[in-house]
Amino acid sequence: MPRYLIINADDFGVCPATNEAIERVFNEGIISSATIMTPCPSFTDAVERAKANPKMQVGLHITTTAEYTRKWGPIAPNVPSIADENGFMYPTVAEFAKNARTEEVAIEIEAQYQLLLQNGVTPTHADSHMGSLYGLSGPSFMKEALEFCAKHKLPFRFPEEIESVKRNMKLEEVPAQLAEAHSQVIAYAKALGVNLIDHLITSTIPFSEITSYEKLRTIYFDIISSLPEGICEIYMHPALADSVFAQGNHKWQTRVWEYQLLMDASFKKHLESEGVSLVSYKTASFN
Repeated sequence: MPRYLIINADDFGVCPATNEAIERVFNEGIISSATIMTPCPSFTDAVERAKANPKMQVGLHITTTAEYTRKWGPIAPNVPSIADENGFMYPTVAEFAKNARTEEVAIEIEAQYQLLLQNGVTPTHADSHMGSLYGLSGPSFMKEALEFCAKHKLPFRFPEEIESVKRNMKLEEVPAQLAEAHSQVIAYAKALGVNLIDHLITSTIPFSEITSYEKLRTIYFDIISSLPEGICEIYMHPALADSVFAQGNHKWQTRVWEYQLLMDASFKKHLESEGVSLVSYKTASFN
């Protein structure tokens, strides 16, 4: 089988520095997809860019957490279980999972989708911000996510192959309980007719060890060289340095380097030399 790759930019809509970086990469770099956060402060700017630029393919980044210093709340009214006492989403996945009610999560997912449609953007697919729906920090909300995707005929970012779980979680062996949960998700997705990717790929190197742009580039070049067959997705968070979230955020520099990588002609050449075909959720041929 050939190797197909979706490169997705997460967090479209979180701030102007992210929005500008993502549009620049679509125009001048190498990328095939982005996912938009509807509850975030720069959502309107993001949708205006997406509508005005035919190069941009945008999915729904289902958002149930607000991890930054600047907060946001749910789109749907009357979903108190996914908001704190101030009306903001919880900052961590664990807090969200501990408090959220499944019926309210389903309502919020639908509200985020409808807001995107109302603003003139039809998403190409859906995924989960911070993986909050996966159930790795408490209850799973994959049933609600997959039923939503089936209703609207959207692919969902979830790896069909268990090897992705093993790699991304740095496991020697996948625990039986996790493997069973994964197989149940795959079976339900197939029953509902929801398309999934084969592999979800990300860097497993700790942020503290990514000490330079050259180090980050080497990491991703190695990832590309070792991509498995099938449809893979790499997700990144490209951003410019002048973000409202950059000050005091030691991880933001990695986002700036990811932007630099996606604009680097050598990255595109490396993909080509490895025989990797860039696809999007619209152009990928799902089984």
